[in-house]
Amino acid sequence: MPDPLEEWASKATLTTIPQMFRHTVERYGERPYLGAKLEKTYHYQTYAEIQTKVHAAARSLVALGLEPGERVAQLAGNRPEWVITDLGAQHAGLVHVPLYPTLAPDAIAYILNDCQARILVVGTAEQRERVRQVQAELGHLKTIVVLDSQPGELDFGEFLARGDESHQAEVERRVAALKATDLASLVYTSGTTGQPKGAMLRHGNFVSNALEAGSLIGVRSDDLELSFLPLSHVFERMLLYALTSVGAGIAYAESLETVAQNLQEVRPTVMASVPRLYEKLYARVQAGVQGNVRQKLFRWALDVGKRYFEAGQSKKIPRALQLERRFAYKLVFSKVHQRLGGRIRYLITGSAPLRREVGEFFLAAGFKLLEGYGLTETSPIVTVNPPESPRLGTVGRPLADVEVLIAPDGEILVRGPNVMAGYLNRPEDDSIDADGWFHTGDIGAFDQDGYLSITDRKKELLVLSNGKKVAPAPLEERLKASPYIEQAVAVGDNRNFVAALLVPDPVALGEKVGAPADLAALADNPQAVELLTQEATRLCADFSSYERVKKVALLPRELTEAAGDLTPTLKVKRRVVLERFAEQLENLYRE
Repeated sequence: MPDPLEEWASKATLTTIPQMFRHTVERYGERPYLGAKLEKTYHYQTYAEIQTKVHAAARSLVALGLEPGERVAQLAGNRPEWVITDLGAQHAGLVHVPLYPTLAPDAIAYILNDCQARILVVGTAEQRERVRQVQAELGHLKTIVVLDSQPGELDFGEFLARGDESHQAEVERRVAALKATDLASLVYTSGTTGQPKGAMLRHGNFVSNALEAGSLIGVRSDDLELSFLPLSHVFERMLLYALTSVGAGIAYAESLETVAQNLQEVRPTVMASVPRLYEKLYARVQAGVQGNVRQKLFRWALDVGKRYFEAGQSKKIPRALQLERRFAYKLVFSKVHQRLGGRIRYLITGSAPLRREVGEFFLAAGFKLLEGYGLTETSPIVTVNPPESPRLGTVGRPLADVEVLIAPDGEILVRGPNVMAGYLNRPEDDSIDADGWFHTGDIGAFDQDGYLSITDRKKELLVLSNGKKVAPAPLEERLKASPYIEQAVAVGDNRNFVAALLVPDPVALGEKVGAPADLAALADNPQAVELLTQEATRLCADFSSYERVKKVALLPRELTEAAGDLTPTLKVKRRVVLERFAEQLENLYRE
């Protein structure tokens, strides 16, 4: 079967990332592009100014001897230099490999060795130190560039000066030679075995997805995004390209802790996040509604907002409801809009399911909230809710050039120009079948209007509410290394941290805390819970921070095949266990 990406490229005008970027610079060269806070004020560099630095980065990569197709890795937080490195690598015909800025040293070493990275760009001294811990293992690494200048290290300014105008002709030759099917990036995603897998994403994968998603969402040249979701996350990476394609601006938050302040300073029109931020904002609004009068006012405004939204779907809003909505906005919802800077046109969410009541609140408050579905392997967007007719409980409709099929067993299959070329160094992988369908591992169904709902997950990856994916098996095996733990079930799907349900060794644990060797009694013993919490902290210390088990609950009985908790091969039936021990699970996440 023909490659959908080749079919798309045969009809498209812009097919590579450098082509798309250069096209925007020609039209919007003097518009503000990338902003960062310097000396208490946001300063923006124009598209033309960034292009000058992108060309300098590309020339330097050529001068350092990197050949087309070699890898440039980056371990850094969101900042203009991240984008310059990415675009510079693309202009030099290289492959950009982003790493989550919080990765543990062992994970850093695994990825850099798997992709055979020649150059690594790191952001901070702390990130550099994590690399230093495993640097002796990095046989392919040639050069390290440190964005935050440090004595004895090659800083970004020095790196940009390595090349000169004599290398520009080679840069131009490489840009002209690029094709939509050429590899642009390796984005590593956790597999069910726990080892990261490098999804091979091509230029056309990104460009097709960015152009189609950007058109559907309606991004414009006068839009401005506040970016805080890591650029190493393919969702934020695609949004970077979508905004770039129309000449929009992007401002980078100082940190997750300063997002609330940065929203007031930047006053963005577009904001994208995983559900956790929206959940936290919703929780703060609820916490601020104290007293009977305020609670009644809030409930009234929420009811008015819901009725107004529903009426708007049919384009028939009674005048009385319009008047009510005007008062509800002035008295209640305007304060929520001001918290987000007062100019938001779109809120975008993905990577994990959004709780229904949270979605209802933002739609009632008058925001255009767009929830979608995608995966790293699909660059990433597969479906998105249309701005004018979103449907809560669904992830919207497929993009125009993306096909979605529900297999007989309910699995969601995807085919289109956005689908990756496969996983690096895994020729045996069968996630893409002979007909070009990518098997997502998710279970779903379409409603009569073509909106997709995700109902289950064939894969057992935990997807946290911040969008990060955690493979439970390695954690569970590590926990069972404790002499006090017999069985372990890692949890955290759609939650904000990883926790664990544990079945202890009743004799060993009982002796340690001076209690009877009884599982039911130990489950309620504070000393036993504290000891196993400390065990979990100790055993998971070398995992990345978001993977570590933060809390544990002790189960009152053993998990057995006879009770239906385990398969005949003694694998945990995760869904069954979570249903049967729902009370213990909820207690773990009770604020």
